This record gives sequence, structure tokens and C-alpha cells, in this order.
Amino acid sequence: MAGAIAHDKAPQLREAVDEALRGAPEITDSARAAFARLLDVLESSDDAVVFPADATISTSQAAALLGVSRMTVVRLVDRGELRAEASAVHRRIPVSELARYQAETRTRRRSVMAELAGDVTEATPADHVIETR
Repeated sequence: MAGAIAHDKAPQLREAVDEALRGAPEITDSARAAFARLLDVLESSDDAVVFPADATISTSQAAALLGVSRMTVVRLVDRGELRAEASAVHRRIPVSELARYQAETRTRRRSVMAELAGDVTEATPADHVIETR
């Protein structure tokens, strides 16, 4: 996958950022780690979204970030799978909650895929139906 930063240019950018941060002792270790993580994301992905930790987003924005419809996000909120702050008309989803949901979903998917992969062996016929639900 192509990233926002060319793979061959990433080491140069990392060195420049490291040098700049070394000259700023007031930068915390967590901030240094965040810069390193940002560079990793930009190298491996052609887009990245950065929010302050306390930011909230609309259901439409959450849907775009999750790659689902706005109504799916509304249903997730209504079922309690995704926490939202509700006003009289709008729902606002904390970015930290969206990150929690994404991490939980990723973990659940990996677990299910590993279980499914365990059901398929060399002895499994090519036309054998594997129940997924």
C-alpha cells in the first residue's frame, strides 16, 4: 500500500523529526512516541486522521471513518455498542470511543478469522460449507 510519505523518504523525515525533538527537551516521551507513530501511519497509509483526544465527531463523520452508513452508526449508538453524547437533536461521538470501538472490532474480527481458519484443514473438501453463524 502506498503511503502519504514515500517509503524511501521516510527515514530522512524520521531523522529530521528526531533531530528537531532532541533539541527540544521539553517534549515528553509520549509526544515523541506520538510523532513516531504518526510517521509510521503516514508511511503505510495514504491518509491519516488526527484528532485531539477530547474531540467529538458527528455520526456522519464517524460513519465516514468507519466505512459504514450514518444509519449504521446510529444503530450502534442505539444498541449501546458505541457511546455518544446526545443533545436534543444530535449525537456526538467522542473520538476516544470511536478508537475503542475500532480496536474492539478489529480484535473480534481477528479472533473469528482465526477460529474459521482452524475449521479449514488439508482434509476439508473444497466444496465443504463452513458455518459462520
